Amino acid sequence: MIPFEERRAQRSENRDLALGFQLAHVRDRARLEALVLADDDGLALSAAGDPPLLRGAEVAVRIVHVHGQPLYLASVGGGVARDALLAHSLGGVRRILACN
Repeated sequence: MIPFEERRAQRSENRDLALGFQLAHVRDRARLEALVLADDDGLALSAAGDPPLLRGAEVAVRIVHVHGQPLYLASVGGGVARDALLAHSLGGVRRILACN
């Protein structure tokens, strides 16, 4: 039998911590300056990096719907893999929030 290997270095049952871990992981892998998950009112639900960097910088935004509500994943910076990693991150955000 092949032993199970956990692919995530950090995990938590706490929704806020899990979101923070997810965003920090993607921020590091995509070499982003900042990554913020916000609700429809612009309230930051979770962030990795320096959220003030989002002001006045080029921002890439992806929308994810959780329980029928739109959430926005905003990022600053990143290399060529940014788009793929942001798309992957949306799945993680959806999974974390759908469980809570």
